[in-house]
Order: sequence, then structure tokens, then C-alpha cells
Amino acid sequence: KQWYQRRVAITAGNISHSILTKMEEKDKLSWIITQNVDRLHQKSGATKVTELHGTTNIVRCERCSYTTDRGSFQHYIKSYNKDFVAEAINITPDADAEIDIDLIKLFNIPLCPDCGSDFIKPQVVFFGANVASPKVQFCHSMVSQADRILVAGSSLFVMSGYRFILQAKKKKVPTATLR
Repeated sequence: KQWYQRRVAITAGNISHSILTKMEEKDKLSWIITQNVDRLHQKSGATKVTELHGTTNIVRCERCSYTTDRGSFQHYIKSYNKDFVAEAINITPDADAEIDIDLIKLFNIPLCPDCGSDFIKPQVVFFGANVASPKVQFCHSMVSQADRILVAGSSLFVMSGYRFILQAKKKKVPTATLR
């Protein structure tokens, strides 16, 4: 099986994701703002979710905005690289696969089927890039409507998420953190 199918596509949420979904179903949770890009909240049944940093489950052309799901794109990559086989030297904590540099030179980068661009990437905000302003504004509106904030599983070291806690503190909204 391919790396994507083994590592990403079949991954399911854990008990924390299930508890948050149950809270949503019982109207005890109004919205989830997640910094994760794995869709585990949705896989656990949550529907009121904003993925602050996007998702790896969607691939987008940066030139023409063509989008497709990651599974279909994996098949597309394979069609460009029918004979390409590489074993990972290492899987890093962020799920990147390190492979031999000489093998990378043999890899054919697939082109966008709509415009021919080679600038296709997962629909995520990479380190150093900004979260889209409309998404940030929406999250601010969710925080301003909240009567309390629960932070679950975050260190809050990244300002893109921490700014909402600062907003809650300024409005004196009670905040709890579970790690």
C-alpha cells in the first residue's frame, strides 16, 4: 500500500475527538477551532469545525485554484511515476517521509490537469504563512459569541491559535486548558 493510505487516509480520531463530538451533539459545544490539518474531528463526526491551518485532505493548484481530494491526487501522482518506488529512510513527527536524495531526482512532478502548473500543494497554511483573513475573522466571531472556551490538546505556542485565547481573556471569557 502507498504511504498516504497507510499513514493518513485510515487514521481515525481518538477518544478526545469522540468526546468533543458528543459534546457538540448535546449542544454543549458550539464550535471547534482546530490547528490540526488531519480532519480527525470530522472523521469522529463533528460538523461545526474550522480548520485554522487547512487540511491535507484537499490538494489545490496555486495558479488556477483547481482542487481535488488527496486520495485522487495520490493516484494522479502514481500515474506520473509508474515505476517510482522509494522506501522512507525516516518518518518525521509531522508525517513527512524522508527519502534518498538520488531518488528525489527521479520523481516526476505532476502538473495541474486544468492549467499545467507544477505548483500544486495540500490546502494547508505552512509555517511562516498567514491564515486567510476571512477565516481568522470567522474564528474571532465564534470566540466573541462564546460564554466559555475549552482548549484541548494544544500547547498554544502558535500565535494563530493563541490569539483567540488572548481575545477571550480580554473579554473576560472563562478559559480552561486540557493537555
